[in-house]
Amino acid sequence: MRELIVCGKNSVLDTVKNNLGVKKIIISNKENIKLFDNSRLQIEIQDVSFLNKLTKENHQGFIAIMNDIVYRDIEYLIKNKPEIVLMLDKIQDPHNLGAIIRTANATGVTNIVLPKENSASINATSLKVSSGGFVGINFYRVNSLSATITKLKKAGYWSYATALDKEAVSLAHVNYNKPSIIVVGNEGDGVSKSVLSVCDSKIYIPQKGTVQSMNVSVATGIVLFDFLRKNEE
Repeated sequence: MRELIVCGKNSVLDTVKNNLGVKKIIISNKENIKLFDNSRLQIEIQDVSFLNKLTKENHQGFIAIMNDIVYRDIEYLIKNKPEIVLMLDKIQDPHNLGAIIRTANATGVTNIVLPKENSASINATSLKVSSGGFVGINFYRVNSLSATITKLKKAGYWSYATALDKEAVSLAHVNYNKPSIIVVGNEGDGVSKSVLSVCDSKIYIPQKGTVQSMNVSVATGIVLFDFLRKNEE
């Protein structure tokens, strides 16, 4: 099984606290051993140079080696029907992926669907940027986003994809039916045509500036907080 490296004090502590399959802890300061007194994990004390060889991320003297993320089967979503599922269409940048995961956590989203191909992977970079946001989130990897949306729609889901075209509805006028699938597209091309074709609604974020598009993690945050706000009213 592939291993993952988790970097940074808070991310490592969250990973240990939530029993996410940590195999080993590596720290650069022996005084920090006390933070793991109750963990019963293997702990190594190494020079900072050793940690630097393991990752290029800012590790703050804390690294956890853990098992790879266990991806759930899509049947879980059909059975449990959470009120919102976030679907990411070919997000390429692991920094954006990590930021999206962090925002998803902040808005109470606990299910994220990724395509198996042409997508940033959950790795040391995305985990570090998520700042522990991956804790408590179920991840799914599917062969086809459009086929998955179609399957979930048959189970009662409604799908909303971000898009910049004349058919899209402003967030100000969107009323989300639940359970909802929110689809956001990659940094350059947005949501692919094949995915848009099976979605119930196209939505857009109203803007006043001269730039038509914004960073995908920022756009995702705006849509998710819009969903959260409208479902708390």
